[in-house]
Parts: sequence; C-alpha cells; structure tokens
Amino acid sequence: MCGRISQYRDPHLYAELLGLADPLLLFDAADRRPGYNLAPGTHPLAVYPDQTMRAIHWGYCPDWAREQHLPQTINARADAAPNGRYFKELWKTGRVLVPADGWFEWRVETAPVTSIAQSKDRADEPPIRQPYFVHLKSGAPMYLAALSSVHGTEAQTEGMGMVIVTAAADTGLVDVHDRRPLAFAPDAARRWLDPALPLDELGQLTRSAGLAAARFRWHRVSREVDRTLKDEPGLIAAVN
Repeated sequence: MCGRISQYRDPHLYAELLGLADPLLLFDAADRRPGYNLAPGTHPLAVYPDQTMRAIHWGYCPDWAREQHLPQTINARADAAPNGRYFKELWKTGRVLVPADGWFEWRVETAPVTSIAQSKDRADEPPIRQPYFVHLKSGAPMYLAALSSVHGTEAQTEGMGMVIVTAAADTGLVDVHDRRPLAFAPDAARRWLDPALPLDELGQLTRSAGLAAARFRWHRVSREVDRTLKDEPGLIAAVN
C-alpha cells in the first residue's frame, strides 16, 4: 500500500526532469511548503497530461459510493483498477503523476537492546512498528502513477481527489506488505500520462515498467513520522 509520501523539492525540478516543455503551475508556488510527511487528506502536487501541475486532495470517493456511505479510498490496485467500479473510467481518462522524493513503510520489529540487563527488562515488551523511508539510490525523484477525478479548473468538491496506484511488491524491498507504489522513471512516466496509449500497452506498462527494488534504498526514521501533523526535514533523516 502507499499511505505516506515525501514531496519536498522545487516543483519546477519535477517538471524539468519529466521533460515538460512548458508546464503550467496551477497553484501559488510562493505559498507551497515542502512536504516531508504527506498523508491522505493532504494535497500533494500532481502532473496532468496537459502539462499542468496542481495540488489535489489525496483521497477519492465517487458520488455513487458516497450515496451508499462507502469509504473514501487512497490507493488503486494496478491489476484490479482497469475493471473495478471505483476506477474503471479514471483508468482511461484520469491518469496523472504524483512526483515523490520517497515514501514510508512500516515494519513490525523488536526494539533493539544494548545489554543483557536491558534484554531482560524488555522481555515482555510488544514489538514496535518501525517506520522506514524508501528512496532512489540515485537521489532523484520518482513519479508515482495516480488517478484523479479532478479535471480542468473545476473546483474540488466532496469526494473528488486522487489515488496512488499500487503494484505487487518486489522481493527485496523493506516492506512486508504485498503492495507498493507503482513508481516510474521519467520515460515510463510520460507514457503513463499519454491519453492515446492503448489499454493493452498501458497494462504492459504497469506490469513491466515500474522501478525495480534494486533501484531503491531505505533507512529507519523517527517514529515521529507516525504523527500526521508533523512535517519537517528531520522526519526523513536516518536514525539508529
């Protein structure tokens, strides 16, 4: 799954590395703060096929689902979304990219000990959920496949927003989940945005063009990242 991302670089850099010739920023860049710990309910930046970039609510619930009191969703499975009721139309016409500098995963671990005495003291302590920050070894940003129900300059009303697409997790990544964000390098990311891409080629793209586990590294970070209102550079720093 993908429930927390970082997006802290200058938006112009995301556009430049993606190869956008004339991006249009539909937000006030002067008021935009770096996001080190962006959670569902916040407004990450998303890139659209028309080379616009805008801040989109992370979370989506179509009108019919809201009428049935169904929950908002934050992720869409790449293998199920093309035929699922929530995402079938968005898969065809709502593909966007969410630039990201990394994402967070949690792993259940036993707290480390430094002595025999400490080991005895902690014998009955429950395991902890240790957060990790996952990022590219190159240090470059990545582009997460996403789906958005927001188009043009229309106002974002209740239920509208975006979801991040997830794929099966590679063996070798830190997470213990069976899902992770579908992350692309710029070339594949541009293909994802192409509204003319045939659906069979789109399916092949999602199965084979995601960045492989070998491209990433990760490190433990402070458990302060669990607090969604915390958003500062120290949250992505490595801790022992």
